[in-house]
Amino acid sequence: MNFLCKAQAYLNSVVSTVNFLAGIAMSDELRDNVDAQYKVIRMAMEWEQTTAEFITVMELDAELPNAVRISKKKFVNINERLIKHSEKIQLQGYRFDELISTLKLENATLKEERNFL
Repeated sequence: MNFLCKAQAYLNSVVSTVNFLAGIAMSDELRDNVDAQYKVIRMAMEWEQTTAEFITVMELDAELPNAVRISKKKFVNINERLIKHSEKIQLQGYRFDELISTLKLENATLKEERNFL
């Protein structure tokens, strides 16, 4: 398997991992554990940020523009779900405003980057 195939498989895997983390954060099992939800959402964000760095360092936006575009679109959708979930938690009196702001900023960045691919 060549580098570009492996890189594309990596992108797909990371998107799946972040999606699973979002599902864990929003799961019924963690409904009463806001601290764990926060930690899982932060982990998902860290995976996204690490992937963004990998895309930049390896210049995947030039080598695999469609795969990068699709990955970023999926990250935006996942982040939208996490934003809505975090806003619900915040309505219950928890301080998720920084997390929500970070997710919204990340989405704005991802959308802007997609326009350049």
